[in-house]
Amino acid sequence: MIPVLEVRNLAVSYGGDAAVAVSSLALQPGTLSGVVGANGAGKSTLVNAIAGWSRAAPRVSGSVLLDGEDVGSLPAHEHVRRGLLLVPEGHGVFLGLSVEENLRAVRSPPSSSVRRAFSVDEVYDLFPRLRERRANAAGSMSGGERQMLAMARALRLGPRVLLLDEPSIGLAPRLVITLLQAVRRLVDAGMTVLLVEQNVRAAVEVVDTLHLLERGRMIASGPVAAMKDDPRIIEAYLGASHG
Repeated sequence: MIPVLEVRNLAVSYGGDAAVAVSSLALQPGTLSGVVGANGAGKSTLVNAIAGWSRAAPRVSGSVLLDGEDVGSLPAHEHVRRGLLLVPEGHGVFLGLSVEENLRAVRSPPSSSVRRAFSVDEVYDLFPRLRERRANAAGSMSGGERQMLAMARALRLGPRVLLLDEPSIGLAPRLVITLLQAVRRLVDAGMTVLLVEQNVRAAVEVVDTLHLLERGRMIASGPVAAMKDDPRIIEAYLGASHG
């Protein structure tokens, strides 16, 4: 089976400093892959490079293949047009608009056999709290609610692959569980998701495969059932009480 998203020899550097060097990463259709690691490991740099977006001006080389087509050299808006969608850390909603206005401001793409754009009602079903707050300004909402809204806006665009950068950061544990369970339901319905997450305990409960990133390099990858027993994961992230 051809991966829906594949990364080959992806390297990111700022000036003369290497930030990321990942030789291989592949996502099969309808799976949830997690990239975990400590703060500063290069997780956000990696996912931003895949999406073709950055706040700075890094030097990026290598290939990013979407359904077998190399889109690595294309600008970020072309990635979006093809369905490679990033929900960045820090959310990304219009704070002055209501929830409903934020959702209706998104223009859904033409329907296709591989992309499904969610209707407003469908994202309300996925995130009932947004339906309750539909008339409220996004700027008046909690961080967790804004994160749900950012994801809902991305779903309205019909993602082929959804890239989530640290969706749990700053959220209460209960909201982290709610959010990641919603992501799992999306994957179970056929979506392909790459989850970048510092909260390893939460990530291992929902992902199919897990990749450990340290200093910009993948040092371990595999099915989550096996990776949960990797001593590097247990010692650094899960603790002695794991199991």
